[in-house]
Amino acid sequence: MSKNIVTLSFSVQEELYAPTKRLQALLGFTEGAGIEVLAVQDSRNGVVLKGGKAEIHYTKKPLFYRGLGLLVEHARGKKEFEIFEDGHFEELSVMIDTSRCAVPTVETVKRMLDHLAVMGYSMAMLYTEDTVELEGRPYFGYMRGRYTADELRAIDDYAYEYGIEIIPCLECYGHMARYLMWPEAKSIKDTSAVLLAREEETFRFLEQLIATVSGCLRSKRVHVGMDEAWDMGRGKFMDKHGFVPAPEIFNEYMERLISITRKYGLQVMMWSDMYFRASGLPYGGDPDRCTIPPEVVAKIPEGVELVYWHYGERPGSDDYMVRAHKETGHKTLYAGGLWSWIGHFPEHNYAMETIAQGLAACRHHDVREAMITIWSNDNAECDLFANLFGLSFFAELAFDQNADEEKRRARFSTCTGGDFDAFYEMSYYHNSFDDPAPFAEKYSKRFLGKPLFWQDILEGLYDTHLFERPMSGHYAACAARMQEVLRAREGDPWQYLYDFAYRVFDYLAIKTLIAENLVPAYKAGKREVLAEIAEKLLPLLREKTRAVHLAHKEMWFANNKIVGWCNLDVRYGGVVARCETAELLLRRYLEGKDSVIEPLEVERLPKKLSGFEHYSGIATPNGKT
Repeated sequence: MSKNIVTLSFSVQEELYAPTKRLQALLGFTEGAGIEVLAVQDSRNGVVLKGGKAEIHYTKKPLFYRGLGLLVEHARGKKEFEIFEDGHFEELSVMIDTSRCAVPTVETVKRMLDHLAVMGYSMAMLYTEDTVELEGRPYFGYMRGRYTADELRAIDDYAYEYGIEIIPCLECYGHMARYLMWPEAKSIKDTSAVLLAREEETFRFLEQLIATVSGCLRSKRVHVGMDEAWDMGRGKFMDKHGFVPAPEIFNEYMERLISITRKYGLQVMMWSDMYFRASGLPYGGDPDRCTIPPEVVAKIPEGVELVYWHYGERPGSDDYMVRAHKETGHKTLYAGGLWSWIGHFPEHNYAMETIAQGLAACRHHDVREAMITIWSNDNAECDLFANLFGLSFFAELAFDQNADEEKRRARFSTCTGGDFDAFYEMSYYHNSFDDPAPFAEKYSKRFLGKPLFWQDILEGLYDTHLFERPMSGHYAACAARMQEVLRAREGDPWQYLYDFAYRVFDYLAIKTLIAENLVPAYKAGKREVLAEIAEKLLPLLREKTRAVHLAHKEMWFANNKIVGWCNLDVRYGGVVARCETAELLLRRYLEGKDSVIEPLEVERLPKKLSGFEHYSGIATPNGKT
């Protein structure tokens, strides 16, 4: 889309000026005899334009580029203005999951860094379980699209020019199933996903991992993970040492791990949940039981920063959980989530709701660092850039707790060049959201999109949701609206995302129409309906499946490493194959060759939805997709 071009003349230090050339097309400015831009590093963040001169005030380098975006945005319509922003948050960071199927290319990460710079992010983390190369460990990240040392350095170099700190985000205890499946890792394996405590080889491995990744980056900070090690000590560890209480194992393990990070002069942050859970405390829930006892606090290594992650499954708990973290005396960071892990698109409504709660709790308890996470799932259906809407919302609410929709619209347009409404409406993949009543229970009715997308055409585990509330009309209307966006936004850099959304909605409209009618028609003996499904709708669904498959493939190949795409080929191919089987069974039944269609004889039972179920979204009772 064309923009009203602003002409700027930079009178700033070379280190600030060099990256601005990358941002000309994104922000829509050119260089020449125009507004003179001056840089003022002080205690405030903002922009003043007066008399043809603009002062960009910034507390740290990345915020100069946020200020540049504000200048261009407002200079299009005003000759003079003064804008100074909320300075509560000292660091704004994003964590990008590169460990579940999709590994963004270096160029993709660089493009994302451009957007993060103008939004005001000062830190970024690449979540790498095993997706980095380790010398002498050929199976670490094998066939997973792992980053080389040179690729990590290239990302770090690019971010450094903006002043954005790239921090390694590792897993140093649990979440290691992808590596522990290989015989090479046998000596350091406790359970299927947890490393073996009290094993010297384990700590040699961890030292190699930490030294390798941190050695590629300038940052002296490291995130060591340590979350969700549910079954620590219950596998090979128990065989060797007998039963040892989880807190004892965890605290001993942390001491050894911290001795490694101190050797390399690294400042450690970690997910905090196991200090609660290993001590028998809920991670949220009951506010009276969420305070870590003094004897547990005493075991947290000195200087370790605690990252409180919370994505909204217990609304209202942010305030007392942030308080509980602050009471430990350790620096606390907050991590929210963009709800990107639940299918082809994020659920922006829930993300905005939970982000607002989390940032409000941070302000209340004076937490100064906030992170937003872009988790994925074992399909990684969601394109990284579909998260720009949530990234922009998070940034605007961090810099201005009162940012209204008008302001957020303008900032989103400036920082992305995209259509605010089109990005928001991608959430309609999950549900209609027209009536808030069905979503009071949050999970049980909210996240329909991925279950309906992948559920089996004959064994639909989620059919009862559609019997209760048909969705085919909703998805058809969404497809029509996205077609309108495609026509109206010619030249928009996100045309590929709008096209993908259109094809996903178009597919779901037919998929849900079949699901709404197949079992009821079979039970009622409506042979004409069954004939229409067999002769028209199932062939049409195959066509729509191939169309969304192709669009998804092109999008993936443009933004991710190719290794990992095989999952999606298998899944889309499976949908087509099952359509062919359904058509065959319906024809045999209608021709009298079969007296029944077994899957349609089974009574459909209700199955609840869950926002955290979809790491391996269930398609049939007999398998996963």
